[in-house]
Amino acid sequence: DFKLLVESPGVDPETKVSALEAVCKKAGTEGSVVNFLKVLVENKRIGMLHRVIDLFEVFYRAEKGLVLCKVTSAATLTSGQQTEVKKAMEKRAEKGSTLIMEYATNPAILGGLQVKMGEAVFD
Repeated sequence: DFKLLVESPGVDPETKVSALEAVCKKAGTEGSVVNFLKVLVENKRIGMLHRVIDLFEVFYRAEKGLVLCKVTSAATLTSGQQTEVKKAMEKRAEKGSTLIMEYATNPAILGGLQVKMGEAVFD
């Protein structure tokens, strides 16, 4: 409901800002974040917030040397298998980088693994 209120073009910007301020105050959000959200509302860009967050994560991870590694398998991997996959991917990763491992299952995969590490895909 809140997302609909904030993203709806039929609601005036003042109402959106008031709602944002109330929610952010209750959540204890920093003033700089609240101001940024207000700018997005006032410039009719609040619908792009999800994209802004995604891009921020990309830049943050790059700055900190964090690499997202998504592993998809036909069946759930055991903890031992997950450890093996992580070790194998660490060998392929750049020196000094830290892998953020995410595991998922997809029964449509006939066998083996699909691994996406950064922009590289291993099948």
